[in-house]
Amino acid sequence: MNAVIENVHAVILAAGASSRMGSPKQLLAWRDRPLLVHALTNAQAVLAERIVVVLGANIEAITAAVDLNGCKVVLNPSWADGMAGSIKAGIQALPATASAALLMLCDQPLINAVHLHSLLSAWQNAPERMVVSEYAESFGVPAVFPAAFFAQLADLTGDRGAKPLLLHFEKSLVKVPLKEAALDVDTQSDYQRLRAY
Repeated sequence: MNAVIENVHAVILAAGASSRMGSPKQLLAWRDRPLLVHALTNAQAVLAERIVVVLGANIEAITAAVDLNGCKVVLNPSWADGMAGSIKAGIQALPATASAALLMLCDQPLINAVHLHSLLSAWQNAPERMVVSEYAESFGVPAVFPAAFFAQLADLTGDRGAKPLLLHFEKSLVKVPLKEAALDVDTQSDYQRLRAY
């Protein structure tokens, strides 16, 4: 990858309490590995060690079960207030040299490194624009956010994540079809669907 990509960092959101699941979904096993490990492995395949992992609830169990060496681990002390606080914590942890952030969730295990690479390639062709995954008649993360949007990401509030920002700029988004992003594991029924793959 070229020098532009070498200044992109992944921000993996993994701070939630998994209240609808009943146990930490970061640690749910799929193909013999926790979901968070799948996200980390895919991010590392495209961005090496330029990875920020945002933790909050169940931090002791997660750090005991998942090897986070080589990643920058950030605690979101206000994880209970919603996803926006985790985005802010992750963005604020990036170095000043970061040209963009690849925002990811820990609970979209069908996404692989090839998918992430396609998002980054699309961003290289339009580095001033946000690049989002398009799925199930919607769009969202994983997504690439240029540094020009970092301040707006850090100003988000509540539990809708980056969606309000994406909706505001929808006409200028680059949308990459990624049907695999439609499955995020929030409930036991989601987990059963995943295990059926």
